[in-house]
Amino acid sequence: MRLENPQPDLTDGVVHLRAWEARDLPLLEEGSRDAYVALIEHLPVPFTEADGRAWIEAQRARLADGRGWSFAIVDVESGEPLGGAGISFRHPPGAAEPGVWIVEHGRNRGLAERATKLVCHWALTADAGIARVQATVEPWNAASQRVLEKLGFQREGLLRSYTSYGGERRDVYLYSLLPGDLP
Repeated sequence: MRLENPQPDLTDGVVHLRAWEARDLPLLEEGSRDAYVALIEHLPVPFTEADGRAWIEAQRARLADGRGWSFAIVDVESGEPLGGAGISFRHPPGAAEPGVWIVEHGRNRGLAERATKLVCHWALTADAGIARVQATVEPWNAASQRVLEKLGFQREGLLRSYTSYGGERRDVYLYSLLPGDLP
């Protein structure tokens, strides 16, 4: 299935979610210096411009081959890209999982929460075939858990040894958001 980006772009007046562009290479380089962001986003380390361009092309390929959407998170006021957001189809059919990251100097301003809300609400209300948004978050990541809970996600349980980062098996909490959970 060929997917299309939302038209117009998603924005709430504070954050703007748009397709990745070559002008985002400095943001990707900054993200690659954050060990956790680089790990979860598969950013190239060490960073090179060629690898950054390949990463952007991989994000476009996710859209073209029907796996999901990937966006740069841009601060509306400054125009500065500060992170990334996306939503990917998961098993079972009709389920999708969001992902959001913000570089260090953009954190603690509510941008991750705003971007997550935009992408999840769009996914559940657009004609995208998504009936359930589910998110996984590590037990130590209290900030991400708070974001999900503020947005109406319900914690469903602990998935033991569910994922692998850097070759290490890790537990995660599973959260879900259904259309009926939206305000």
